[in-house]
Amino acid sequence: MTDKDRQAANIDNLTKELALVFGQLKRVGHVFSPSNDLRPSESNLLVNLTYLCPPGAKGIKVSELGKHLKITSAAVTHVVQSLEQGGYVVRKMDSKDRRSILVSATEAGHAYIEAREKDLFNRFQHLREHLGTEDTEQLVRILSKSIKYLSVYQDHNEAKP
Repeated sequence: MTDKDRQAANIDNLTKELALVFGQLKRVGHVFSPSNDLRPSESNLLVNLTYLCPPGAKGIKVSELGKHLKITSAAVTHVVQSLEQGGYVVRKMDSKDRRSILVSATEAGHAYIEAREKDLFNRFQHLREHLGTEDTEQLVRILSKSIKYLSVYQDHNEAKP
């Protein structure tokens, strides 16, 4: 085996290791955001809704929320109905366009997300302390660069017919 062949084999192994590590991020994400109250789809929608519509905001159309989440309006409606039953969101008619329904988080929905964020940020604070400032800065830089690349790659593939 030549040096070039060994180098190619190492790159392949390193590429495999990189893919495996990124695959583990999904599992770790669930460790950082466990919820006994809501399904992941409900938590995700509620988090995005609270960011898009802070307390006192009039709400957001189901179609706009779907575009933001990259899911269909029907899927948004299904999750919103479940969250509405739990008291986390409300739906109301848009006074400017009676055909449109606006969705917003209730006080309980905002409080739920605030408590979850506090727990999440506390866990990441411990991770930052574990890694140290320099490693944390490098991790943020590398992950940001990776996400940017992978987003462009995904957008490129979604644009293909």
